[in-house]
Amino acid sequence: MTEKIDKYKVQAALVRSFFDAFSHGVIESQVEDRKEKTTPQSVKKLMLEYYEHIAPAFFDTMFFPLAAMNYKYEDIAALAREAQQRGDDMMALVRTACGDEAYYNAMVEEYKRNFSMLLAGKYLSNADHLEGYVRKAKEETEASVDSDRAIELTVRVVMFAYVRGLRQTGESARFDRSVHLGQVHPLRGATLFRLMLDAMNILLLDEAVDFADAEATDLASLFLKVCQTQHNFTVMTNEMDRTYSELMKE
Repeated sequence: MTEKIDKYKVQAALVRSFFDAFSHGVIESQVEDRKEKTTPQSVKKLMLEYYEHIAPAFFDTMFFPLAAMNYKYEDIAALAREAQQRGDDMMALVRTACGDEAYYNAMVEEYKRNFSMLLAGKYLSNADHLEGYVRKAKEETEASVDSDRAIELTVRVVMFAYVRGLRQTGESARFDRSVHLGQVHPLRGATLFRLMLDAMNILLLDEAVDFADAEATDLASLFLKVCQTQHNFTVMTNEMDRTYSELMKE
């Protein structure tokens, strides 16, 4: 039996993971100097340059994961068709995907929080994210997502957002299987693995993980530290393989 994760926590992790991965995809393909990649000047400059591309990329990446937290998989396609038939715009579709107004408003707050930080040339740390993400109001009923589904959706967001960030600049989404975690190792695998570590940290734990005592070259031990269990680690790597296959078909 899988565990449950609070829906607000999952949604916040998805939004943060999108901005983290998409921005790094853009930066990776534009900034050659390793030391300059995450300087405030580089981050702010590139986010301003690609300002108009972020909302469409967010919708393309996030509609399915947000909807999958609130609807059965088999109902999502029908949901999208009905919304399109009504002539719903992009944000109306996202509102539908969020399920109700409270989750939509929380998603908007997380969107603003992450985007504002990037426009200021900064990234939210794992600790700051976990301290400040939007939580349910006292009068709300507790709602949760199966941990397996939450992990799968988060993996999908990280990988799709990262590749879409690379593609904004004309970078082809090449993949290299020379190093393995599970079976997948995309271009600039070190960046993807760092993004995935952070994503699993904020999704599965309530505090930022200290990696000081972990071997940086031992990816499996790093991921087990944030995944907590072998089961969660396996769910993550299986979804990385599945998403890799889907990306290769695009």
